[in-house]
Amino acid sequence: MKNTLPPNTTLNVIGKGSNYINQLKRVNQAFFDKPKTMKEVDLEIGIMRESICRYCATLRKAGRLFPVLKRQCNVTKYPKVTAWTTNPELVPPSTQLNLF
Repeated sequence: MKNTLPPNTTLNVIGKGSNYINQLKRVNQAFFDKPKTMKEVDLEIGIMRESICRYCATLRKAGRLFPVLKRQCNVTKYPKVTAWTTNPELVPPSTQLNLF
């Protein structure tokens, strides 16, 4: 399933250049397939990790990027890195208890 970003003002991309929007779409698609770290996406699509952080902030603010789990990064081998996804079906159910 191809996941593309529809024109949506909630992403706050009004006034951004076409390069920004194209890269945002590529980052969104890279996280959609399976949960990945930012560095894994960097190597997969060729956008610098520093820029991916900016795109991830935009996606998180829009409610489209979700943390899935902490694991070892396959690239850096750092033991506790967050794996992210833009696919709502891959988000684990919340363990937060409802008080009311």
